[in-house]
Amino acid sequence: MDLEHPVSAPERWRVVVFTNLPGGGVYTLLDGVMRQLGHAIVGVVTTPGPKRRRSRGYLDVVATVRPGVDVLVSNHPERWAAMLAPLRPDLIISGSFPWRIPIDVLALPRLGAINVHPALLPKYRGPNSIQWALRNGDRELGMTVHRTAFDFDTGPILAQGSVTIGDDERGDVLLGRLLDLAPGLVRQALERIARGEPGEPQDEAQASYAGLFEDAWRRIDWSRPAREIHNQVRSWSLFGDGTDWAEGDIDGAVLQIGTTRLLSPEETLTAVPGTVLQREGNGLVVQCGDGPIEIVAWNPVAAGPETDSSAPA
Repeated sequence: MDLEHPVSAPERWRVVVFTNLPGGGVYTLLDGVMRQLGHAIVGVVTTPGPKRRRSRGYLDVVATVRPGVDVLVSNHPERWAAMLAPLRPDLIISGSFPWRIPIDVLALPRLGAINVHPALLPKYRGPNSIQWALRNGDRELGMTVHRTAFDFDTGPILAQGSVTIGDDERGDVLLGRLLDLAPGLVRQALERIARGEPGEPQDEAQASYAGLFEDAWRRIDWSRPAREIHNQVRSWSLFGDGTDWAEGDIDGAVLQIGTTRLLSPEETLTAVPGTVLQREGNGLVVQCGDGPIEIVAWNPVAAGPETDSSAPA
């Protein structure tokens, strides 16, 4: 994080943050930037989220917020404007927030609202951007700070950056590296806002949407290439907690698979896909359609996410 040379702000802004990211990372990140710049977070809005995007991340947010900052936990967007108006916000900043922010809320701050989105917009708008980048085998992940419009992730762009994706990097590690980019990008965006710059409109011809995965994507088909299976596993294990991993059949048992590692093909191309080629400690090597893959972290489905990995019976 480059916080050694804060921007000299002509005034102290009152900021309201919208987030429910597990761990409270968005709030912590923005609090650090705002304090360096002489601004103040006066309120935080967090939420359990709508039915299809339910999350306990709001509990982390509540636990992380500094004493003295108002916290609103709500699943009722139609009530937010009335509850936030007394805070007199100058700016709203959102990041990893599952509800569409209503027009009457966006109208409250005199400087408008901005959003921190983990993609190189206009590519991968929507709630599942990092996961789709991993699923598609992209070589980089992006972060964009943009002005907030009523439609998700569509407003003018104020700042962008990216990190490369290594073959053996899990989604949660990549998310951490992306968050490291965010302070500098937020600072760039705030500088542009202070100058009254609108940002660059997004090119709708390049837009794509990253929606929630279909259920069928969870099940591993061992006849597919090892790299595709590797990307599939990573796309499900963003937060690395074992609760929402890909699943595969191995020796008659269904395993949740959270981490894999690509291997050299060697001389295993004639093995039947799904065959266990090697067991060593808690690791398994399984044949895919074009060669082997190592399964590094896994759980038996019936035993739950806290069970230690061990070879299936």
